[in-house]
Amino acid sequence: MPGLRYLFDSPDRFIVGTIGAAGEREFYFQIRQGDRLISMATEKSQAAALAERISTIIKEIKKSAPLAAVVNSTRDEAPLELPLDNEFTVGAIGIAFDAAALEIEISFSSDQQPINDGDESDNSVENSIVQVTLDLSQSLSFVTRTQALVAAGRPLCPFCTQAIDPRGHLCPRANGYRR
Repeated sequence: MPGLRYLFDSPDRFIVGTIGAAGEREFYFQIRQGDRLISMATEKSQAAALAERISTIIKEIKKSAPLAAVVNSTRDEAPLELPLDNEFTVGAIGIAFDAAALEIEISFSSDQQPINDGDESDNSVENSIVQVTLDLSQSLSFVTRTQALVAAGRPLCPFCTQAIDPRGHLCPRANGYRR
């Protein structure tokens, strides 16, 4: 079964957003270019890891040659655009830096697994793929928003480093006693 392929070579918007209350939030990557809009479900940890990796790439670029191409732009504070039609759940994320164009290229592939219906001849499923190319300013804006969004979640327990549930936290390091 062939997967879908999307290419965003100069997106107007690339963000991570959430739906739901802290502790029950659902995370989505959302990309807009012109009248095309794609939303993909993701895990909080995937969004945080992507932002951290992009941040590291930008820091390395700034070390080797100070660039005017990395400009702090205004952070996109707008919510996810509606209607929110989830194309797929992100499985793997690839990232590359194009030094000639000073752009970061990101690819998202779905987490669909092959379905084995007993027919050994064809049990492969082609994953859906979304590719997006960002300039360094867009990348920095994505990092800033994503890091703030991730930090806005539930506070972490100082003893076990798990998120503290607002209804109470049974800390495993305290033998189940509430802290």
